[in-house]
Amino acid sequence: MTPEEKLEQLLDLIAEALIQSDIPELKNRVNDSQKFIRDGIIQQGAGKGRLALYQKDIKANQEDLNLSITINPNTDEEETLPELQHLANIVDFGLLNISSSLGVDDTVSVYMVGGGLAGGGQDITSLVIGEGNPLNVSQFVPLEQKQSIVDVERAEEYLDTNIFELLPSGDTRQSRIIRFFQELNALLPPDTPQFDLDGIPGVDRLPDGTWSGSVEYSKDNSISYAQENSDGNIDEEEAFIHRLKNTANSINSSRTIEDIYNTILPYLTDIMPDDNQPEDERVEYKNQSSGYLKFRNPNQGIIIRNTNEDFIQGLDPSNPTWLRDVDGGYGTGFTITMWVRFLDKVSEGTLFNYGNPNRLQDPFGFRLETFVIDNEENKLIEDNVDSGYSSVIGEDNPNGALFQNTDTERFVRLMVYDDSFGKVRDSHTANPHLSKRPFLPNLNNPSRPDGSHNQFDKLALFNYMKIPQDFNEWYFICASFNPSIDEDSDFDLPSQPAAENPIKMHNFWMNHVLSDGQTYTDFSGVGNQCKVEIISRTDLLRARGFKV
Repeated sequence: MTPEEKLEQLLDLIAEALIQSDIPELKNRVNDSQKFIRDGIIQQGAGKGRLALYQKDIKANQEDLNLSITINPNTDEEETLPELQHLANIVDFGLLNISSSLGVDDTVSVYMVGGGLAGGGQDITSLVIGEGNPLNVSQFVPLEQKQSIVDVERAEEYLDTNIFELLPSGDTRQSRIIRFFQELNALLPPDTPQFDLDGIPGVDRLPDGTWSGSVEYSKDNSISYAQENSDGNIDEEEAFIHRLKNTANSINSSRTIEDIYNTILPYLTDIMPDDNQPEDERVEYKNQSSGYLKFRNPNQGIIIRNTNEDFIQGLDPSNPTWLRDVDGGYGTGFTITMWVRFLDKVSEGTLFNYGNPNRLQDPFGFRLETFVIDNEENKLIEDNVDSGYSSVIGEDNPNGALFQNTDTERFVRLMVYDDSFGKVRDSHTANPHLSKRPFLPNLNNPSRPDGSHNQFDKLALFNYMKIPQDFNEWYFICASFNPSIDEDSDFDLPSQPAAENPIKMHNFWMNHVLSDGQTYTDFSGVGNQCKVEIISRTDLLRARGFKV
């Protein structure tokens, strides 16, 4: 028990002993000891005003603490505290009694008896009664018995004692139904839950399966939450029916929206969706290998070399058979495949390379790389919104709408240096708002081969293959190069109506549409020499008939 609690208990005992005393004088002094608020000031003594009652006796009898005592504890320092507080600290309340007596001159004396005090007790009259210190009975309110005498004969003369109330015989059934719906509408939350805000079909759920917005919805609406928590956004008297049984408090555990649903469900079985879904009998896929090779940092990788010869077959820079044959005709081309999982949305770098097609001096070879565009940082669309080129990231972009619920997008591209033409070929395509560029687009204001510059050229970066932002998903990347395709001639195709203009068609550059812009095929022989395609592990397994 704290010192303050001990003092409060002692003052309670004193007040109770005084009010229960046999001394009539004590009970008559209640009105004189009370405190009233007059003209905004607390004043003592009966009279007009608002009666002031305190929650604690310490506040009501503050004058009892005016007399202090200095004690010397076990340390070298002395301590000064109210004498009544000192007595409360040392007394044994289990053995303590408070007594009072009336002197010959109507003076009241108060004593502490027992309680382990020295000498068996102590006179505390000077501590609780004195000049400017009223008796400790100000917290009590006197009760007066009053009685009115009624002249029955005169009352019957003036008052009608035969009273008939006009009570309705009963509410109609229809009125009760109307009132029920009025009350239900008043007690249901005015705003229905928004279960899907992430753009992905279905309820937005946390890892444990619960709706991700349930707590905030309870803060805004629930009476159960308002009763149990102090951080709610609505007062209890303005709150509404709680939503779920398992999150309601004990008062409302059977009075939730879920209870309403369970009550009416048997009446609506014929219009409720059938929960008997067909059983999924597909086999779950099991990994065939024991593991995979993991690159933890951008600077890690594998170098492949031939220990018996200077170069791996076909990769001799002086005889690049993948680019052209010995007679200068079409080479064999190549295909690079790999499984990749990206663990963040900022890392960039080379996934596979042979040589460096971008090197300023003696460029050669090819490279498969990934890069990230931060729309907030790079502001490609914001810089071109007035010219209408913001549509390049819309629904008809070959990758679908970009920057949905994210500020960054990851892309993959293949680059090949074609020394026969002295240029870098790459895998970007086109969309209805932006044709493919006959040169390598870059983020930092790419220049055209003739030295000119177009501010829209770098928007072609959005036409590379996008990798969806899913840190738990593996993606199979297939990058291929086919030198037999006459890519350069395709840029000179005659202009056609927008819907049939091949140079603005993604599938034309992916080798799936003929030059007429209408005929689709598995391989058209026209379009890009460099091509990148991807498929997720989930989609691949589902396409093969496995359950994922």
